[in-house]
Amino acid sequence: MTIDELVRRTLRDWSDEARVPSDLASRVLRRRRRSGVKAFAVVAGATAAVVAGALTVPALVQGGRVDDSRPAVVVLTGPSPSTETVGDPESAPPRTLVAAGGTAVYAYYVWDEVKISDDRQVLTRAWSLYDKGRQVYEQTPWVWLDVAPGGESVAVLEQVPARRVGVVTGRGGEVRWIDLERPAGAVRWSPDAKKLLVTNYGGNPDESYILVNNSRKMMPTTRTGYTVVDLDSGRAAFHALEPDENNRFGGRQDFSWSTDGTLVWEHNSTPPGTKKFYDLDGNPRPGPPGAAETYEAAGVSPDGRWIPAQTPDKNAAMALKDVRTGEVLSVKPIDGQWVEQLVAWADDGHVITWACESKGFNSCVGSEFRNRLLLVDVNGGEAVPLTGYRENNQKPGSWEPVFTRR
Repeated sequence: MTIDELVRRTLRDWSDEARVPSDLASRVLRRRRRSGVKAFAVVAGATAAVVAGALTVPALVQGGRVDDSRPAVVVLTGPSPSTETVGDPESAPPRTLVAAGGTAVYAYYVWDEVKISDDRQVLTRAWSLYDKGRQVYEQTPWVWLDVAPGGESVAVLEQVPARRVGVVTGRGGEVRWIDLERPAGAVRWSPDAKKLLVTNYGGNPDESYILVNNSRKMMPTTRTGYTVVDLDSGRAAFHALEPDENNRFGGRQDFSWSTDGTLVWEHNSTPPGTKKFYDLDGNPRPGPPGAAETYEAAGVSPDGRWIPAQTPDKNAAMALKDVRTGEVLSVKPIDGQWVEQLVAWADDGHVITWACESKGFNSCVGSEFRNRLLLVDVNGGEAVPLTGYRENNQKPGSWEPVFTRR
């Protein structure tokens, strides 16, 4: 079975099943083992759409303090960020900073699903941010957030969907509110920390139907497009993008930035190509080399050399492909750890992964849902535990890291 066939079959099977964002890739691993084919991972919260048009409007910028019920807990870093590897290998979620190379987990969320009617539920997130002064993660009241590269500012939403996006800089700093023409369900910083990418929704993208007899109807997406906010001018440009009618990823279909910040992308559920790219005016564009060849969250390495790939090796679930030569290196079990997913690059030669404790051939101690963050050398030379093991088939309590450039 080819990877394209596996993607199509798995997404078709999921259309009537439970939507579990934080363990979506593990579900694929489980199906892969049953089917006897090689693994791939699908990024949770994937997106789909086609171009419909564009509209530019000015944003109203307001200044105001957060009220006492919404304290501003903000990441602070030094002027010369360290590249030292640090972690909390005994805790899940971590209590102290997790970082390696040029990447840090400045924030994470713990998710739960809350019933809101007889047939519907909504996924909620409890967010925590790393506070450099206290050197621990602290819970925040925001329903969505993203930390800017360098860790000095945070973009926040006070509800989903939200009519405005907030930017907080510094401990206890004021919130700069930017009003939006269309409601927001997600926000992400650009790589240069000068812009925000807002995914717009008409309703709550985290709402879903409740599981009935081991099946669930797919919730239609309410996504309307995306907005690019220029923080220097405070102007926001909305670009309408109708969702792809063939998309099988469900209600939340967020956009993300390309590595250099010149493009935005959404996940593509109809191969070939795992991603669709657009310029900042909403026009379709070709993606960077290799970027649309994998569903893995890690994507292309910082130097553009490596991308996650399939492997013919039965002793590994993941591999890395050299974009220039086509060479494929299997990411084999190391130090008793079976690598399940590749989630972020620390530097050109080290990747952060989800890994389980290996239990013989192609098997995990406990289950494939019991895994930890592990830093792996691409050549297989070292593995450094960054967190303790999470039980990601349990809720509430399953947690997801958000990776940011240091």
